[in-house]
Amino acid sequence: MTRLLGLLYCNSILLIVIIQGGFSVRLRGAAVFKETLYSLSDNVHVVKGAAFQKALSAPALGKLVQFLNIFCGHCRRYVPTFKKLAIDLHKWDRVLRIYAVDCAQEENVKVCRDFDVKGTPSLRYFPSNFLKLRYGLGTVFPSMEPKKIVQMLITHLAKNDYTGTKERKPIFAPLQNHENSQNIFDPFDKELPYILLVHQPKHSQIGIETLLDLLPYPDVAVRILTDAQLFTQFGLKPFAQNISLIDRNGKIHDIMPSGESSSAYVDSVTQFLEKNGYTSIPKFPTAKPQVKKAMGLEAIILKKVLSSPPILYQADLEQALDQLLHIELPKAPLINGPKFKALRRLIKLFSRFNPLNIDGRRLLVGLENYLRTVKEITGVQLSDTIKDLEKGLEKIFKGRRYVGCIGSKPIMRGITCSFWTLFHHLTVMSSRNPREFKPGYVLLCLHGFAQYFFGCSDCAQHFQMMAKRRQIESVRTHDEEILWLWAAHNEVNKRLAGDPTEDPKFPKVQFPLREHCPKCRKSNGWNTAEVLKYLKRLYNIKKVSFYGLPTYNRY
Repeated sequence: MTRLLGLLYCNSILLIVIIQGGFSVRLRGAAVFKETLYSLSDNVHVVKGAAFQKALSAPALGKLVQFLNIFCGHCRRYVPTFKKLAIDLHKWDRVLRIYAVDCAQEENVKVCRDFDVKGTPSLRYFPSNFLKLRYGLGTVFPSMEPKKIVQMLITHLAKNDYTGTKERKPIFAPLQNHENSQNIFDPFDKELPYILLVHQPKHSQIGIETLLDLLPYPDVAVRILTDAQLFTQFGLKPFAQNISLIDRNGKIHDIMPSGESSSAYVDSVTQFLEKNGYTSIPKFPTAKPQVKKAMGLEAIILKKVLSSPPILYQADLEQALDQLLHIELPKAPLINGPKFKALRRLIKLFSRFNPLNIDGRRLLVGLENYLRTVKEITGVQLSDTIKDLEKGLEKIFKGRRYVGCIGSKPIMRGITCSFWTLFHHLTVMSSRNPREFKPGYVLLCLHGFAQYFFGCSDCAQHFQMMAKRRQIESVRTHDEEILWLWAAHNEVNKRLAGDPTEDPKFPKVQFPLREHCPKCRKSNGWNTAEVLKYLKRLYNIKKVSFYGLPTYNRY
């Protein structure tokens, strides 16, 4: 009967997922709800795994790819900037595709590992017919500033191979001496009525940029003149103009740009075309962003969490360990030296204070034992080892959702909240079992994780700087370790209070709140003795809540 109820419970969850739509179910067990930061309405193609590899190999297109981690604060802050850039660049759609790859998703672990993605957000360019064996890891863009990105794209797109394009092939090569009004239309189809001649001085990209910006207008092509003397081949004086519009009969049409810039050139040409009945390809339709709200069971959980004092939830601990074992740790191409030592420490810590069920304990003990037999390991080997150890075991990660770390919006809180929760819990467990590890061991593990494995490079750098400033190595007792992490967490909350990444329903406050621990506050600050008692109660495994989890699995 209990098992039947559990199955009914799980089926109801699955039904809610189907009703909500737009989410992908991970059958192995974690993170059912897969939100993305971008969509096609932003002119950004969100791709995963093999689909990404296929997209890179497409002919006749350059590709701009943003690698991100959805939980990375810097990635989230960059979203409005990148969306605006992507929508502005839709006019280059004939020659450019824009993609986003979320390295926080299990489907993309191999991609992000193979392309050695060390920091996010990061941008790379990939040419037509991309092959990793030929082009390596793509071209990393050193700047995230839109104007510089556009300039770098202009350079790369001008060199791209457009063989095989279904559209009219753009010609970026400069006009040659043998080309004139009689033969300049020969490379194009017979439907093309106009060609714009643009003089591009040395060390300028004005001709290339004009060509790209006029791509939405199928009735005009652009040819670039690097030598103004070539205007004479069209009956014009060399330096009397910077641009000239010519039709198939060799007739020159008057266009008067308001200045010497690609935007001025494009405006003058488009005004002429539209005046004469020629229109552009329809502009990119942008949709207003829809704010997704929690529905069904998620709404029930959110309401409960908002109305309850802080509680340690099993679901959040499972989500954190699942993310670490299956995504964050295996993303590293090679784990050796100090990084391997950090990995072994983490697994040893998780193995000793394991909040999972009996099969979860078997998994981590097996992994700890395996790591003792090797001196280094690749991310692929680590992933394969974990999968092999999971064979024959019952389902370990049952949560499929955050509970205490739920956000009012799907992209809020989640992963980073669960990591904080897990390590707070581990400091308390280490204090309750003082013979297992020396004081400071949990913080040492956390520091190693932040330094070598955490997908959010901005967060990792902040943590390492804070660790140095707060003298993380000076912790001498288990109680000091608990309080060190508490104070560090409050410092992060203070820094991020009011940040665009903050969940409005869960503001970044100094915790614990007075209403949850009246004795923790003094008129001039904190009563750390009471704070310590509060943290030991809150993060004690004996106080863990299984709310939000299926009930038939054994623990």
